[in-house]
Amino acid sequence: MRRPELEKDNPTAPQLYVGPRRRRALSRATTPSHAPAQDAIAATMQALTAAAEEFVSGVPYMQDLDKERNALLAAIAQTQTLLATEHVTVTRAARTSKRR
Repeated sequence: MRRPELEKDNPTAPQLYVGPRRRRALSRATTPSHAPAQDAIAATMQALTAAAEEFVSGVPYMQDLDKERNALLAAIAQTQTLLATEHVTVTRAARTSKRR
């Protein structure tokens, strides 16, 4: 037995009234919380930055790899700037490359 009043997208089906207070409460209940995700991303970026800093400081200077090393240092600096604007503490600053 089909009941057309219960079928989806039926313009003749009765609609429940949802007032403005209920609508706001429903929208607050359904919006996802972004703060934990941003904290996780910031922590991941901080860990990656620390690992990249350790890698850069541990690898001996080679002129052949100067281009890649400078690109990595620029990425570290950009990440630290982003983390600083997000009010996340950065453990230490990256060292700049030696010019020879």
